[in-house]
Amino acid sequence: MKFRISAVSLSYVVLVLLFPNKSAAVPSYSRQTGLSCASCHYAPPELNAFGRKFKLEGYTFATKPEVSEDKKDHNSSLHLLESFPLSVLFDTSFTSTKSPQPATQNGNFEFPQAASLFLAGSWGSHVGSFVQVTYDSQADHFTWDNTDIRYANNSGHLFGKSLTYGATLNNNPTVEDLWNSTPAWGFPFGSSNSAPSPSAAAIVNGSLAQDVAGFGGYTMWNDHLYLAGTLYRSEHIGGSQPNPGTGFGFNVRGIAPYWRLAWQSSTANNNFEIGTYGMHVKSSPNAVTGLGRLH
Repeated sequence: MKFRISAVSLSYVVLVLLFPNKSAAVPSYSRQTGLSCASCHYAPPELNAFGRKFKLEGYTFATKPEVSEDKKDHNSSLHLLESFPLSVLFDTSFTSTKSPQPATQNGNFEFPQAASLFLAGSWGSHVGSFVQVTYDSQADHFTWDNTDIRYANNSGHLFGKSLTYGATLNNNPTVEDLWNSTPAWGFPFGSSNSAPSPSAAAIVNGSLAQDVAGFGGYTMWNDHLYLAGTLYRSEHIGGSQPNPGTGFGFNVRGIAPYWRLAWQSSTANNNFEIGTYGMHVKSSPNAVTGLGRLH
Protein backbone atom coordinates (compact mmCIF):
# COMPACT_ATOMS: atom_id res chain seq x y z
CA MET A 1 0.00 0.00 0.00
CA LYS A 2 1.27 3.48 -0.82
CA PHE A 3 0.76 6.15 1.79
CA ARG A 4 -0.09 9.74 1.14
CA ILE A 5 2.78 11.95 2.28
CA SER A 6 1.45 15.39 1.58
CA ALA A 7 -1.48 17.12 0.06
CA VAL A 8 -1.14 20.87 -0.03
CA SER A 9 -4.18 22.93 -0.75
CA LEU A 10 -2.97 26.02 -2.55
CA SER A 11 -6.16 27.90 -1.96
CA TYR A 12 -9.62 27.39 -0.61
CA VAL A 13 -11.79 30.31 -1.57
CA VAL A 14 -15.40 30.91 -0.74
CA LEU A 15 -17.08 33.19 -3.22
CA VAL A 16 -20.36 34.76 -2.29
CA LEU A 17 -23.08 35.84 -4.69
CA LEU A 18 -24.92 39.10 -4.06
CA PHE A 19 -23.13 40.47 -0.94
CA PRO A 20 -19.71 39.26 0.20
CA ASN A 21 -19.12 38.26 3.83
CA LYS A 22 -15.94 37.60 5.78
CA SER A 23 -16.94 34.02 6.44
CA ALA A 24 -15.39 30.54 6.41
CA ALA A 25 -18.73 28.66 6.45
CA VAL A 26 -21.74 28.88 4.13
CA PRO A 27 -22.12 32.65 3.67
CA SER A 28 -25.88 32.66 3.03
CA TYR A 29 -26.45 31.58 6.65
CA SER A 30 -24.34 34.51 7.78
CA ARG A 31 -26.35 36.90 5.61
CA GLN A 32 -29.59 35.50 7.02
CA THR A 33 -28.60 35.67 10.69
CA GLY A 34 -26.38 38.74 10.57
CA LEU A 35 -23.76 36.77 12.52
CA SER A 36 -20.21 35.66 11.78
CA CYS A 37 -19.36 32.01 11.17
CA ALA A 38 -17.79 31.79 14.64
CA SER A 39 -21.26 32.25 16.11
CA CYS A 40 -22.22 28.75 14.91
CA HIS A 41 -18.88 26.94 14.52
CA TYR A 42 -15.92 26.08 16.70
CA ALA A 43 -14.02 25.00 13.60
CA PRO A 44 -16.20 24.44 10.52
CA PRO A 45 -18.03 22.20 9.97
CA GLU A 46 -18.31 21.34 13.70
CA LEU A 47 -21.17 23.21 15.39
CA ASN A 48 -21.31 24.95 18.77
CA ALA A 49 -24.44 25.29 20.93
CA PHE A 50 -25.92 28.12 18.85
CA GLY A 51 -25.13 26.34 15.58
CA ARG A 52 -26.85 23.19 16.81
CA LYS A 53 -29.95 25.19 17.74
CA PHE A 54 -29.93 26.85 14.30
CA LYS A 55 -29.82 23.46 12.56
CA LEU A 56 -32.32 21.90 14.98
CA GLU A 57 -34.84 24.63 14.17
CA GLY A 58 -34.61 24.05 10.44
CA TYR A 59 -32.08 26.75 9.45
CA THR A 60 -34.84 29.36 9.93
CA PHE A 61 -33.46 31.83 12.50
CA ALA A 62 -33.06 35.24 10.88
CA THR A 63 -32.35 38.82 11.91
CA LYS A 64 -32.37 40.36 8.45
CA PRO A 65 -35.51 41.86 6.84
CA GLU A 66 -38.09 39.56 5.29
CA VAL A 67 -40.74 40.02 2.66
CA SER A 68 -43.93 39.19 4.56
CA GLU A 69 -47.69 39.32 4.23
CA ASP A 70 -49.94 38.35 7.14
CA LYS A 71 -53.43 39.38 6.11
CA LYS A 72 -56.33 37.61 7.79
CA ASP A 73 -58.16 37.02 4.53
CA HIS A 74 -55.23 35.02 3.09
CA ASN A 75 -55.01 31.26 3.45
CA SER A 76 -51.31 31.33 4.33
CA SER A 77 -48.72 33.87 5.39
CA LEU A 78 -45.69 34.89 3.37
CA HIS A 79 -42.23 35.07 4.93
CA LEU A 80 -39.31 35.21 2.50
CA LEU A 81 -35.76 36.44 2.92
CA GLU A 82 -34.96 39.65 1.05
CA SER A 83 -31.66 38.14 -0.15
CA PHE A 84 -31.71 34.81 -1.98
CA PRO A 85 -29.94 32.15 0.21
CA LEU A 86 -27.29 31.26 -2.36
CA SER A 87 -23.55 30.64 -1.87
CA VAL A 88 -20.63 29.32 -3.91
CA LEU A 89 -17.53 27.33 -2.92
CA PHE A 90 -14.42 26.94 -5.11
CA ASP A 91 -11.70 24.43 -4.24
CA THR A 92 -8.33 23.86 -5.92
CA SER A 93 -5.43 21.64 -4.81
CA PHE A 94 -1.92 20.36 -5.49
CA THR A 95 -1.04 16.79 -4.43
CA SER A 96 2.30 15.01 -4.52
CA THR A 97 3.06 11.52 -3.19
CA LYS A 98 6.44 10.14 -2.13
CA SER A 99 6.04 7.14 -4.45
CA PRO A 100 4.42 8.00 -7.80
CA GLN A 101 1.77 5.68 -9.18
CA PRO A 102 3.20 3.67 -12.11
CA ALA A 103 2.91 5.38 -15.52
CA THR A 104 1.23 8.45 -14.05
CA GLN A 105 2.15 12.07 -13.42
CA ASN A 106 3.16 12.94 -9.87
CA GLY A 107 2.45 16.40 -8.57
CA ASN A 108 -1.18 16.78 -9.58
CA PHE A 109 -2.66 20.27 -9.85
CA GLU A 110 -6.46 20.40 -9.91
CA PHE A 111 -8.02 23.69 -10.91
CA PRO A 112 -10.69 23.37 -9.81
CA GLN A 113 -10.82 20.21 -7.74
CA ALA A 114 -14.45 21.02 -7.03
CA ALA A 115 -16.94 23.86 -7.14
CA SER A 116 -20.22 23.84 -5.23
CA LEU A 117 -23.42 25.84 -5.34
CA PHE A 118 -25.49 26.00 -2.13
CA LEU A 119 -29.15 26.77 -1.53
CA ALA A 120 -28.78 27.19 2.22
CA GLY A 121 -31.19 29.10 4.38
CA SER A 122 -34.78 29.70 5.39
CA TRP A 123 -37.67 28.96 3.02
CA GLY A 124 -40.30 30.19 5.48
CA SER A 125 -41.26 30.24 9.16
CA HIS A 126 -40.66 26.52 9.73
CA VAL A 127 -38.81 25.22 6.66
CA GLY A 128 -35.19 25.62 5.61
CA SER A 129 -32.43 23.76 3.82
CA PHE A 130 -28.84 22.87 3.21
CA VAL A 131 -28.76 21.87 -0.48
CA GLN A 132 -25.46 21.42 -2.34
CA VAL A 133 -24.77 20.87 -6.03
CA THR A 134 -21.12 20.14 -6.87
CA TYR A 135 -19.03 20.22 -10.04
CA ASP A 136 -16.72 17.20 -10.27
CA SER A 137 -13.67 17.99 -12.42
CA GLN A 138 -12.92 14.30 -13.14
CA ALA A 139 -16.45 13.51 -14.30
CA ASP A 140 -16.73 17.00 -15.86
CA HIS A 141 -20.31 17.58 -14.80
CA PHE A 142 -22.44 18.86 -11.93
CA THR A 143 -24.09 16.36 -9.61
CA TRP A 144 -26.34 16.46 -6.56
CA ASP A 145 -24.40 16.59 -3.28
CA ASN A 146 -25.36 16.65 0.42
CA THR A 147 -28.99 17.69 0.89
CA ASP A 148 -30.94 18.25 4.11
CA ILE A 149 -34.37 19.90 3.85
CA ARG A 150 -36.11 20.39 7.19
CA TYR A 151 -39.41 21.27 8.80
CA ALA A 152 -39.10 22.25 12.47
CA ASN A 153 -41.32 23.45 15.31
CA ASN A 154 -39.92 24.61 18.64
CA SER A 155 -43.21 25.29 20.47
CA GLY A 156 -43.80 21.81 21.91
CA HIS A 157 -43.70 20.68 25.54
CA LEU A 158 -43.37 17.26 27.18
CA PHE A 159 -43.51 16.68 30.95
CA GLY A 160 -43.34 20.43 31.42
CA LYS A 161 -40.07 20.72 29.46
CA SER A 162 -39.41 22.24 26.03
CA LEU A 163 -39.71 19.99 23.00
CA THR A 164 -38.45 20.81 19.51
CA TYR A 165 -39.45 18.40 16.77
CA GLY A 166 -39.16 18.23 13.02
CA ALA A 167 -38.83 16.23 9.83
CA THR A 168 -35.94 15.83 7.42
CA LEU A 169 -35.67 14.87 3.77
CA ASN A 170 -32.05 14.03 2.96
CA ASN A 171 -29.76 11.91 0.78
CA ASN A 172 -26.91 10.93 3.09
CA PRO A 173 -27.19 8.95 6.35
CA THR A 174 -25.63 11.00 9.21
CA VAL A 175 -26.02 14.34 7.38
CA GLU A 176 -28.80 15.34 9.82
CA ASP A 177 -26.47 15.19 12.86
CA LEU A 178 -26.69 18.31 15.07
CA TRP A 179 -23.06 18.21 16.12
CA ASN A 180 -21.71 17.71 12.57
CA SER A 181 -19.50 15.04 14.10
CA THR A 182 -20.77 11.98 12.18
CA PRO A 183 -19.20 10.72 8.92
CA ALA A 184 -21.07 13.08 6.57
CA TRP A 185 -19.21 15.95 8.25
CA GLY A 186 -16.32 14.15 9.92
CA PHE A 187 -12.57 14.44 9.45
CA PRO A 188 -11.03 14.61 6.89
CA PHE A 189 -13.22 17.46 5.73
CA GLY A 190 -11.59 17.47 2.30
CA SER A 191 -9.39 14.99 0.44
CA SER A 192 -7.31 14.71 -2.69
CA ASN A 193 -8.61 12.94 -5.79
CA SER A 194 -5.15 11.62 -6.70
CA ALA A 195 -3.61 10.51 -3.39
CA PRO A 196 -4.19 6.85 -2.42
CA SER A 197 -6.64 6.34 0.43
CA PRO A 198 -8.10 3.38 2.38
CA SER A 199 -10.83 1.50 0.52
CA ALA A 200 -12.45 -0.23 3.52
CA ALA A 201 -15.21 1.54 5.45
CA ALA A 202 -18.49 0.85 7.20
CA ILE A 203 -21.50 1.34 4.90
CA VAL A 204 -22.84 4.15 7.10
CA ASN A 205 -19.50 5.97 6.80
CA GLY A 206 -20.20 7.49 3.40
CA SER A 207 -20.78 4.47 1.14
CA LEU A 208 -24.45 5.46 0.66
CA ALA A 209 -23.87 9.21 0.37
CA GLN A 210 -26.02 10.70 -2.45
CA ASP A 211 -26.97 7.14 -3.45
CA VAL A 212 -30.08 6.95 -1.25
CA ALA A 213 -33.08 9.10 -0.39
CA GLY A 214 -34.63 9.14 3.07
CA PHE A 215 -37.42 10.71 5.09
CA GLY A 216 -37.33 10.87 8.86
CA GLY A 217 -38.02 12.78 12.03
CA TYR A 218 -36.11 14.13 14.99
CA THR A 219 -36.71 15.70 18.38
CA MET A 220 -34.82 17.48 21.14
CA TRP A 221 -36.27 17.35 24.68
CA ASN A 222 -35.31 19.82 27.39
CA ASP A 223 -32.22 20.80 25.36
CA HIS A 224 -30.64 17.53 26.53
CA LEU A 225 -32.05 14.43 24.83
CA TYR A 226 -31.81 14.17 21.04
CA LEU A 227 -33.42 11.38 19.04
CA ALA A 228 -33.53 11.05 15.25
CA GLY A 229 -34.52 8.33 12.82
CA THR A 230 -34.70 8.14 9.02
CA LEU A 231 -35.82 5.43 6.59
CA TYR A 232 -33.79 5.13 3.37
CA ARG A 233 -34.25 3.56 -0.06
CA SER A 234 -31.77 3.38 -2.94
CA GLU A 235 -31.97 6.41 -5.24
CA HIS A 236 -28.95 6.00 -7.56
CA ILE A 237 -28.27 9.37 -9.14
CA GLY A 238 -27.42 8.74 -12.78
CA GLY A 239 -29.13 5.36 -12.81
CA SER A 240 -32.11 4.45 -14.97
CA GLN A 241 -35.69 4.72 -13.75
CA PRO A 242 -37.56 2.60 -12.76
CA ASN A 243 -34.55 1.48 -10.77
CA PRO A 244 -33.05 -1.92 -11.72
CA GLY A 245 -29.94 -1.31 -9.58
CA THR A 246 -27.73 -2.78 -12.28
CA GLY A 247 -24.06 -2.02 -11.71
CA PHE A 248 -24.54 -0.42 -8.28
CA GLY A 249 -22.74 -1.95 -5.32
CA PHE A 250 -25.59 -1.30 -2.88
CA ASN A 251 -29.30 -1.80 -3.56
CA VAL A 252 -31.29 -1.44 -0.35
CA ARG A 253 -33.62 -4.40 0.22
CA GLY A 254 -36.87 -3.13 1.72
CA ILE A 255 -35.94 -0.08 3.78
CA ALA A 256 -32.78 0.81 5.67
CA PRO A 257 -33.43 2.47 9.07
CA TYR A 258 -30.88 4.92 10.47
CA TRP A 259 -30.90 6.13 14.08
CA ARG A 260 -29.13 8.73 16.16
CA LEU A 261 -29.41 9.07 19.96
CA ALA A 262 -27.49 11.61 22.04
CA TRP A 263 -27.48 13.31 25.42
CA GLN A 264 -25.90 16.73 25.87
CA SER A 265 -25.22 19.01 28.79
CA SER A 266 -23.40 22.30 29.20
CA THR A 267 -21.75 24.53 31.76
CA ALA A 268 -20.64 28.14 31.52
CA ASN A 269 -17.48 27.17 29.64
CA ASN A 270 -17.99 23.63 28.35
CA ASN A 271 -20.33 21.42 26.36
CA PHE A 272 -20.58 17.67 26.77
CA GLU A 273 -22.27 15.13 24.47
CA ILE A 274 -22.41 11.37 24.43
CA GLY A 275 -24.34 9.39 21.87
CA THR A 276 -24.57 6.67 19.27
CA TYR A 277 -25.66 6.24 15.69
CA GLY A 278 -26.18 3.27 13.45
CA MET A 279 -27.90 1.82 10.41
CA HIS A 280 -29.37 -1.53 9.45
CA VAL A 281 -28.98 -2.35 5.74
CA LYS A 282 -29.83 -5.40 3.66
CA SER A 283 -28.41 -5.06 0.16
CA SER A 284 -28.56 -6.80 -3.21
CA PRO A 285 -25.34 -5.83 -5.04
CA ASN A 286 -25.41 -5.06 -8.76
CA ALA A 287 -29.16 -5.60 -9.31
CA VAL A 288 -32.50 -5.14 -7.55
CA THR A 289 -33.63 -8.58 -6.32
CA GLY A 290 -35.75 -10.05 -3.55
CA LEU A 291 -37.11 -7.50 -1.07
CA GLY A 292 -35.48 -4.74 -3.09
CA ARG A 293 -38.68 -4.86 -5.18
CA LEU A 294 -40.74 -3.41 -2.32
CA HIS A 295 -44.26 -2.47 -3.54
